[in-house]
Amino acid sequence: MFIESAGCFQSFPKLNEMYKPKVVHIVEDLRIGGLEKIIANIVLGLDKSKYKVEVWCLAGGGEIADELMAKGIVLRILEMDSYYNPFKVTALSGILRKKNVVILHTHGYFAGTFGRLAAILARIPIIITHVHTTYYDFKKRNILMERFLSLFTNKIVCVSRAVERFVVDIEGISEKRTCLIYNGIEKYNLFEGITAPDEERDSLGFVENDLVVITVASLTAHKGHRILMEAFRIVLEKNRSLKLLIVGDGYLRNELESYSNKYGIASSIVFAGQRKNVASLLKLANIFVLPSTEREGLGIALIEAMAAGLPVIGTRLGGIPEVISENINGLLVAPGNPYELASAMETLIRDKAMREKMGKMGRKIYEEKFSASKMIQNMDSLYGELMEKRLR
Repeated sequence: MFIESAGCFQSFPKLNEMYKPKVVHIVEDLRIGGLEKIIANIVLGLDKSKYKVEVWCLAGGGEIADELMAKGIVLRILEMDSYYNPFKVTALSGILRKKNVVILHTHGYFAGTFGRLAAILARIPIIITHVHTTYYDFKKRNILMERFLSLFTNKIVCVSRAVERFVVDIEGISEKRTCLIYNGIEKYNLFEGITAPDEERDSLGFVENDLVVITVASLTAHKGHRILMEAFRIVLEKNRSLKLLIVGDGYLRNELESYSNKYGIASSIVFAGQRKNVASLLKLANIFVLPSTEREGLGIALIEAMAAGLPVIGTRLGGIPEVISENINGLLVAPGNPYELASAMETLIRDKAMREKMGKMGRKIYEEKFSASKMIQNMDSLYGELMEKRLR
């Protein structure tokens, strides 16, 4: 691991070309996931001539942590797995003071709580928390904690208007403390090598005439894989050349595989597991589906599919309708409704011209709204604005 020595002061001087504030992004871990990809895009995209950027993983590392270190990003793994222990919060506070952190940028609930508590004790000049999803399962104590921490937070970055509404309406936090910065990705994921579609198709057992529906998400309940498989079962009856490619892993894998066997659709479904070559898999697919049923901050996988030129289907949930423009780059369906999802899939399956038109529009919307450069530009502006305020 790379550990950089302290290089700036707690009360930072007037901005000039020689001064580079230390920016630390704090997250629980950096396995493969949407939140983790966004952190990687931010820290790799920030101007290194303006900022000293580090990433601190509170609990552990992961695949993306390894990639960031390989690309020269300073990364620390602190092995702090509980914020219920006040001594660990105090220990983190001491590290923050010693490293002279100017901007602390937290991601996710665990890191947002642990990191901000420590930052308050350390008197960090600028505290930012990044909210990547809507936590509708929050208990009263979680909401009260968020309200308390917001009083010491300079800005709460929300990845969609849906997330921003959640923060303001459900958590009861002033909208003056929030800002909207849409997630952005590179055209092809920074951590993936692009394999030729023919090679990927052969390795998965697909033939050239197969029409492939793909989903990319962790195999957890709120991602809606069971609903997708029920819908797939319906459309498969009329479309025997249809294949379903499920990319991702999680605790529901055995249950989902059992379902596919029980209903005789296993031969048309490939569970690809956790993959680093998602971009290659998207290139061989024809339709992308994100069937989330409970919460979705924005949908990184949707944006990746749009960047690859795929038509997309998603649910009317969270930030998904901010990504999918109905009948423009994709279709929206009610969450938890396999029949409506099957109908949407059937619409795209039988209309190749519609698929191609939606794919082109999706790529255009991605470039205008969800590119990594757009996100980095907005993040840089936020950092500069907050630092200027601190100097007044």
